[in-house]
Amino acid sequence: MPTVNQQHPSPVGGSKDDLDKSTDLGATIDVQAVDFDPEALTAQKQTKRHLKPRHVQMTGISGAIGTGLFIGVGTSLSKAGPLGLFLAYTSNALLVFSTYNAMGEMVCWLPVDGSIVVFAHKYLDDAWGFSLGWLYFIVNALAVASEVSAVAAIINYWTDAVNNAVYVAAVCASLVGLNIFGVHIFGEGKFYFSLFKVFLIMGLLVMTFITMVGGNPEQDAYGFRYWKDPGPFVEYLARFLASGAFLYKQHTPMYGGPDFVALAAGETRNPRRVLPSVFRRVIYRLMVFYLFGVLAVGVLCPSDDPDLISGGAGAAASPFVIGVKRLNIPLPDLINALLMSSAWSCGLELFYGSSQALYSLAVDHKTPALFRFTWRGVPTFCVLAVSAVSLLAFMSASNSSVEVFTWLTNIVGSGILLQYIIHHIIYIRFR
Repeated sequence: MPTVNQQHPSPVGGSKDDLDKSTDLGATIDVQAVDFDPEALTAQKQTKRHLKPRHVQMTGISGAIGTGLFIGVGTSLSKAGPLGLFLAYTSNALLVFSTYNAMGEMVCWLPVDGSIVVFAHKYLDDAWGFSLGWLYFIVNALAVASEVSAVAAIINYWTDAVNNAVYVAAVCASLVGLNIFGVHIFGEGKFYFSLFKVFLIMGLLVMTFITMVGGNPEQDAYGFRYWKDPGPFVEYLARFLASGAFLYKQHTPMYGGPDFVALAAGETRNPRRVLPSVFRRVIYRLMVFYLFGVLAVGVLCPSDDPDLISGGAGAAASPFVIGVKRLNIPLPDLINALLMSSAWSCGLELFYGSSQALYSLAVDHKTPALFRFTWRGVPTFCVLAVSAVSLLAFMSASNSSVEVFTWLTNIVGSGILLQYIIHHIIYIRFR
């Protein structure tokens, strides 16, 4: 459970009790106490603390429910088997859990814009901060493109008569619109779409349990049948080492949440009261949403299903949709609609995180000056830069949208693993 580090000097003037009572840390930071650049702190105040507790809480909760759980997990299931998939996610959960706690302690101590990038500058070196900031921007911007590709893949379930470029353009425009008109609009949009996402995963878990005990049109109590045939494991690349490396990279981007909460710290109201509770809930998100989610995937869909292995669009993109179709349950359209809202919500969150990372670099004079420009508290040119990178999703116009999603997810996974390594190095120096 993250706590305020007692070994470090207070980041603001006054006693610790006064610090805990502060309602706007952006107005009380003692520059000399934390040895930060005064110009950077002044520039940081151009953003606004408009994110309410419910916005940040929902960001933290829904951040653990990535689109990969609904779409990308199908590729992993076909290559690892149900038990191999569950073990891979469990081991990855341990890494993410430790990262959450380390990040939570630092961010709760000093909740400012671009917290982790700022900590890299302070506790490691300017070069580390520069590299981590650009890594954040690139990885999250590429992840936006992957989520946009995921939306196109889901829409293809209903029709492929329209070129994917139309869907990509519409989704990108909506993401830019919500981010450009202020953090308050972003917070509200994210809040309601995150609610859809939470209800979706809870509904899928309940549906899986009911159907596995016989509550389906076929009256088939299949239980853990697919763990016996075709079996709990699928050999891929090699018996253990190579397969494990592939799955670790594949699963890393499926988890989300801590980065976005940290980057939003500077725009959160009463951050010292809100952020600790957000980080404390990570274990419940990891256990309920992801571990039970991948367990449900392995129960509902066999790893050798032809639609799963083909990697096509629509039904082949989601093992949940494949599972309900096998049981003749008339819900694929509804599930696909909810999956589409989930993918869009992930793209919105990633878009915000990427623009905040670039803005953090700008206020520390690590990017051209135009990226420091804000309009109504929004780093406008940072938002436009992210939108430019997200246009990579137009690759899905000439390739399978699921294939493009897999390409981008693999790149993002490697980048996130590198981020986590740097986070832990920062935390060691922080302690």
